[in-house]
Amino acid sequence: MGTVAEHIRALAKCVGHTADAWLFPRDVACLCCDRALSEEARDGLCPSCKAALDEAFARMQESKEPSQPLPPGLDYVHAAFSYDAQARRLITQLKFQSLRSAAVPLARAMSMMPAGEEDVIVPVPTTKRRLRERGFNQAALLAQWLGRQWKMPVCEALERSDTHAAQVTLSARQRRRNLVGCMRAVKDVAGKRVLLVDDVYTTGSTAQEAVRALLEGGAAGVGMMAAARTLTVEEEKLNDLFMPRRK
Repeated sequence: MGTVAEHIRALAKCVGHTADAWLFPRDVACLCCDRALSEEARDGLCPSCKAALDEAFARMQESKEPSQPLPPGLDYVHAAFSYDAQARRLITQLKFQSLRSAAVPLARAMSMMPAGEEDVIVPVPTTKRRLRERGFNQAALLAQWLGRQWKMPVCEALERSDTHAAQVTLSARQRRRNLVGCMRAVKDVAGKRVLLVDDVYTTGSTAQEAVRALLEGGAAGVGMMAAARTLTVEEEKLNDLFMPRRK
């Protein structure tokens, strides 16, 4: 039997989900541009935003892996989109506005990317404080969607400390220092090949800490999949050179 505080948190979460459905109903307004949707619309996107997102996915798949070195122990990073335009809008709504339906078009695109021969999907954890504020872990939502699509087990094997600053406020160097020792494996991953899932891959500092914790927990190998990743200036120029943006 839970405590009064636990019951209050559960009620607040339920009210939040109800408000979410009322304020941001799926299949009524486009998740990216708020345009009214037709009955043929899919994944909560209008035809224009759906086409733009499809083009962004194609552009990203034509690009190479991140130009900066991968974190030690990480075999690869695949991202569905670059972190801009419609993809950024969806991630912002998912991460900062707690709009769960924004995970669907992101996860659907991620499911079309090649993965390795992993045994289990592990979402990058959020802090307990963020989990209370948001009501869910956005990386876990993406991982669960992929797990259902691929019929792969999903294990929330990592735990993250609350004692570190929010990454969004920090420089690349500060991000690396801030995250040292912030994660640990709390479930058995020994001998398993892990597919790590997150919403955004930026500097690789979060991935580096997650990989460290998984390998220390005995994981046999780690690959990573993200909904989006930030591009360097050079990568943006190459993208525009070989696949010009649609006007």
